[in-house]
Amino acid sequence: MPINRRHHDGKQQNLHRLVSIAIYLLSIVIYLHPLTSAPTPSESPTDQRRWKLIYRPAPQLDELHILSTENHDITPQPTTSWTEAWHNDYWGRPLSTSSSHKSWRPVAVWSFRFGKGGDMGRWLVAQMGMAAGRAGEGILRIFGADFGSGALAEDERQQLASELFVHRFVNVGMHAAIVQMVGAVASLLFFGKEESNLQLWTKCISQLLFALHPVHVEAVANVANRPHILALLFNTTIVDPAVPLLAVAVLAALGLLTAETAIFQFPAIVLTMTAIRYGESSMERTEKRGGAGETPSQSTTEPPIAKTFVALLPRYILLVLISTSYLLYRHHNDSLSIPKGLLRPAENPFYNKLENDEWTLLRRAMNYSYVLSLHIMKAVGVEIVGFSHEYGFDCIPEIETFRDRRLLLPLLIAIAFGGVFAWSWSGWKMTRDGKGSLQSSCQREDRVQRMLFLLVFYSWMATLFPISGILKVGTFVADRIAVASSFGTCIFGGRLLAFFIMGNGKAVADSDGSAISTKRQYSKLLRAVAPFLLILFSFAKRTHRRASQWMDAIPMFESSLEACPRSIKSNLEMSKLYSGLVPHELDLERSLDLIRTAESIDPGYCDVHQQYAHVFFQQARYKEFEEEMVDSLMCPFTMGQAINNWNKYWQVVLDGGKNAEAKKRYDRFMTRIKAEVAKAQQEDGKKNGQKNSNVGMKEEL
Repeated sequence: MPINRRHHDGKQQNLHRLVSIAIYLLSIVIYLHPLTSAPTPSESPTDQRRWKLIYRPAPQLDELHILSTENHDITPQPTTSWTEAWHNDYWGRPLSTSSSHKSWRPVAVWSFRFGKGGDMGRWLVAQMGMAAGRAGEGILRIFGADFGSGALAEDERQQLASELFVHRFVNVGMHAAIVQMVGAVASLLFFGKEESNLQLWTKCISQLLFALHPVHVEAVANVANRPHILALLFNTTIVDPAVPLLAVAVLAALGLLTAETAIFQFPAIVLTMTAIRYGESSMERTEKRGGAGETPSQSTTEPPIAKTFVALLPRYILLVLISTSYLLYRHHNDSLSIPKGLLRPAENPFYNKLENDEWTLLRRAMNYSYVLSLHIMKAVGVEIVGFSHEYGFDCIPEIETFRDRRLLLPLLIAIAFGGVFAWSWSGWKMTRDGKGSLQSSCQREDRVQRMLFLLVFYSWMATLFPISGILKVGTFVADRIAVASSFGTCIFGGRLLAFFIMGNGKAVADSDGSAISTKRQYSKLLRAVAPFLLILFSFAKRTHRRASQWMDAIPMFESSLEACPRSIKSNLEMSKLYSGLVPHELDLERSLDLIRTAESIDPGYCDVHQQYAHVFFQQARYKEFEEEMVDSLMCPFTMGQAINNWNKYWQVVLDGGKNAEAKKRYDRFMTRIKAEVAKAQQEDGKKNGQKNSNVGMKEEL
């Protein structure tokens, strides 16, 4: 090889390494800056110390359950063993109990239990978090978009990062690792020696799209959603056909034991490794055919697809056996489905209609086609409804007729998918003769490869199957469900953008050298790169903003109400913030308005009664408080806390029986409660879980 050629290749390799390092650092800083420096309006305004999110972060939503001292699988007691997580659900409840949602994720639980870092690890995490925070703040300050946290005083007393921040830091690291996997899979999938620049562009663009994708924020910023990214990391590691079989078995099993959704990634894993191996077989066959003086042998005449299936057959069989064993074990411990009655309309408003046979199959298809389309658009990076941590009742109203314009979305997506299928099958393409004539590519191997690529893309979209309305799942619309499907959209989106940019770049290289021609071609290249840069900027801005919102309850619930003003749960949760949960934001009248809004959306949402009682007590409206307390006792979802409040309240008010008027009210309420309990027992006598809860309430009262 000539010296100048070697020098050029060396420069390219160095540039490639620098770009890879830059993408890796970007995938970390884009999250660590808001996770360390975002505003926290829920915290006391008198606390002006910096790095609160590193040393004293407030857990959000389900992070409370992960960090709860009552969750002994993660926060162990001297008498608890790590093996107990094998028999419990994700929240620490035994799988055998009727209150368990059957979320069996022992590996995810162990990642929290054994991933706390120790003193040295927590110190290092704190230092890296502060470094990322300062770097992000400096970059944003240039554009006048920083959080202003640099003006806060440093807290010299703190040295070790909190356990919660360590878990968040680990999540960011997992996501950054998947970004690298995106690049590796893109390089393997679109293998081709003659197109090294195109491969480099494809890899880098795909990685950037995934690193900055806003749909990942929910799974990365909130540690309770770790199973979705950890399972994807395990599964994407085995798509390379060169991975040893033993490693495939171990990683596939770990993925299944991390999240239930991992099993829906297996078809995508199988098809992706098949497409990779087919590309390698086709390349080998082409090279053998091109050898001078060689005669066709059995290895060159054997179709590459047959050779691919034979080579990967042990992996297919292994994954089928692992999946079957997993499902059989889940069936054995009765954790394949969520028990009836645990899914509430406030969380999954559509599935309740399926359980109660309120929908026809047609109505079901209409509504879930729209829900599925929302997730497909999320995977692409387009937000239709808006960002919200909760899309429950009544954020997305039910579709009742075909005249609903929202059905245009699934129709357009179906047309687009059908068009891509037709193109992949036929292979029609435009010639460069300027007349727009068409020519057909009839090579069988090319068609097989195109169809394999199409099936790979479709299979990553098929990871959205859990929210298609066929299975009973504990969520409705959620960003975390679309994380796996975005793995496919980022790779194929990166390929399309790379083709678009490289096509215009080739035009620059092929120009005749004149100043006018070169200027014109560079203008075309700039117009090609500009849309890509705009996409990256939009992704980065949304991801950064959304991650900062997840760090505090007030901006998180405000964003939810902005996207879903009729979300019953968001209205109720926001009411709690104004009723004393955030002391410096106390506003009881505003809290009451939010409760009334929630109640108007669904009068049957019984959780509102406990919140009414909480506000009325603070307003000294005791008789209204007593009425709402009775209703909260009759609500199975607030019964436990309501019983404690009820007993404490009447113990003081009755004053040992001296308050005769209060005794009359108490007796009247108890008569009503006993009648309601008897009625519930009569209606649900065959349901052991409901019967036991009512009996327990009678005993505690």
